[in-house]
Amino acid sequence: MRKVLFITSTFPRSENEALAKWIGELAVKLKKTGTNVSVFAPSSNGLNSHTYHGVIVNRFRYAPKALEILTQDEGAVFKIKRNPLIIFLVPLFFFFGFIKLAKLLRKEHFDIIHVHWPFPMGLFGILAKSINKGKLILTFYGVEFVLTGKVPFGNLILKLIIKFADKVTAISTYTKSLVRKEYNVPVSVIPYTSSFSIDSIIDKSKRGDKEKKVKTVLFVGRLIERKGVKYLISAMPKVLDKINARLEIVGSGPLSEELKRLIVKLRLEKNVNLRGRVDDQALADLYRKCDVFVLPSIKDKWGDTEGLGVVLLEAMGFKKPVIASEIGGITDIVKHGQTGLLVKQKNVEGLADAIVKILQDNKLSLTLAENGLSYLKNNFSWKETIRKTKELYE
Repeated sequence: MRKVLFITSTFPRSENEALAKWIGELAVKLKKTGTNVSVFAPSSNGLNSHTYHGVIVNRFRYAPKALEILTQDEGAVFKIKRNPLIIFLVPLFFFFGFIKLAKLLRKEHFDIIHVHWPFPMGLFGILAKSINKGKLILTFYGVEFVLTGKVPFGNLILKLIIKFADKVTAISTYTKSLVRKEYNVPVSVIPYTSSFSIDSIIDKSKRGDKEKKVKTVLFVGRLIERKGVKYLISAMPKVLDKINARLEIVGSGPLSEELKRLIVKLRLEKNVNLRGRVDDQALADLYRKCDVFVLPSIKDKWGDTEGLGVVLLEAMGFKKPVIASEIGGITDIVKHGQTGLLVKQKNVEGLADAIVKILQDNKLSLTLAENGLSYLKNNFSWKETIRKTKELYE
């Protein structure tokens, strides 16, 4: 059985965590189809090594429990920008990470070293390849190119990492274009997909009732700048001028308090609900009950944007119409007027018009939902993702 080591900065901390669940699903599904996958990832607030649905997750400790905050939830560079003192954790992160990885590789041999988010995790990949002599695969998500611009000698470091790679992949055609723009290497596109099983939810999913008094708009994601949630909230007064609706916002993050203040400022307390994080069952229920799903992502002040947009795939899996910003990897999923509606980023008027259009036109809503589900099944199935990944390994 082929042995693969995922090296990643982010991995679900428990079997119930929704954050980055897709990478957990990838590891589990590969294992179930005959590939022996293990994971190497940093600790988060003192978390020790554990298993995730049978997959061994090797965690490395790098600081006291309260200070292990570099990864998970949001990228390290963005945290450092808010609190420059966090930068002193970086040397500890790599020092203890290298030690833990070297010990792991002395015990076990891996045929494939698969690094997710190659900058900076590719540095661990170089060490692993040097010790293990296995093949090194890098999977890019897009944010790497924001980080290299913020770190001294970032481009040179990433160039070195790529030089060691045997194969390079990207999660979308947009991310592939970023890699190809900087580095002349072949790049395969292997997208990730919804962590919900399509087959188990389609029959249970309910279409929005066109007769119900209050229509539901849904957003799911981290409350960070590049998700563009403030533009969606700002669009709600214009939506409410035309139709009785409610916005459900699922997720947490550093902008939570700012968004609460915006809701109060716009007097939307009765029409916008900040739910925070919810479990999978509650999330599935929200997907089933919503009338439209919206992902209003933007390019943030660091130049980062959506690498793909897995929540759009989740909504499509529940046979829901989607609206999203015409930016980044989103356009791999949403084909305007076919699988959903696209709006220019930061366009409050455009978001409001698109929401009202779908909520008032049940025929359009149903057509987009059916097309979206069909497109998901044909282009973003786990079967295809696993097939392409195993083909890459072989």
